[in-house]
Amino acid sequence: MEQTQKALTVDAAAEFTGLSKNYLYKLIHQKKIPHYKPTGGRVFFKPTELETFLFRNRQSADYEAASHA
Repeated sequence: MEQTQKALTVDAAAEFTGLSKNYLYKLIHQKKIPHYKPTGGRVFFKPTELETFLFRNRQSADYEAASHA
């Protein structure tokens, strides 16, 4: 059975991601990061969605491209 994820506040999300709170708020405003506003005020994040956000758009290293040639 999957354990329920603990919702992260902006402070906790900033610590989790290493991003500043101001930058997180900018991403929220631009709708570029998944977030939840259950009451229209406070913002929450799911840790797994933050990890997906952080590890998107992977760039290959030079040695990886050379081994596929």
